[in-house]
Amino acid sequence: MTQMIPFEFDQQQVRVVQGDDGEILFAARDVAKALGYAKPENAIDRHCKGTLKRGTPTPSGKQMMRVIRESDVYRLIVKSQLPSAERFEAWVFEEVLPTIRQTGGYQLPQVDQPDPLDESRLRGEMALLQCYCALTRVSESGKVSMLQKLGQQHGLGTHFLPGYVVDGPADAGGQSLPTASATELLERHLPGVITTQSFNQLLADHGFLERKTRRASKGVKGYWAVTEKGLAYGKNLTNPSNPRETQPHWYGERFDALLDAVGLLKQEALL
Repeated sequence: MTQMIPFEFDQQQVRVVQGDDGEILFAARDVAKALGYAKPENAIDRHCKGTLKRGTPTPSGKQMMRVIRESDVYRLIVKSQLPSAERFEAWVFEEVLPTIRQTGGYQLPQVDQPDPLDESRLRGEMALLQCYCALTRVSESGKVSMLQKLGQQHGLGTHFLPGYVVDGPADAGGQSLPTASATELLERHLPGVITTQSFNQLLADHGFLERKTRRASKGVKGYWAVTEKGLAYGKNLTNPSNPRETQPHWYGERFDALLDAVGLLKQEALL
């Protein structure tokens, strides 16, 4: 059964549809309107490569709704001229999608009532947080998410924390750049040429990724992290619901340069 999950971005409704197969789809018109397109339908037709229609429950009964996949959401973000498009990108890929995939719906993390503030414990956790961010090169938005979670756990107000921070390479002039996973970008740039697993290993061989481990409930869990060298092309994205979960994301407009750096563009030219 198709499930419709309502969201709100800057007082603009953005509906998400999730089917029995777990695929996450976005209401195309909602996304286009949230991104400031004056003519949403025209923008969808011009920029999206594969719109679908899904029967979704509404107060007036089941209706057909035009929906798009994550890749087309990204295309609309890239083409939008609205300054808040960068913030919308961070909201979708760093908050909404990870939370849906973990819980099956959009839910705020459950927070127990905090004990009276223990300043020594708070200082210790802050020191550990700083160390973790340095070791894993967490993005600026990831640091804010961790501080918010730490504040909630200790009953501290976090309203002063910025709602949006710049996530971009040092040479981007203080501008954020939209990102996507290697899987999505490879499908767009080199479909069928290399698997994500092989690509990650190739990046590691060239010093752009490194393999790290962390303790998990079932032993030790391995994960990939962007290296200092790789920060020119991507960032380490964290799950707001579980900041220990780290995933590399790559800047879309620099992905060709990354492919060239590991020799894949030359290889593609020979095929």
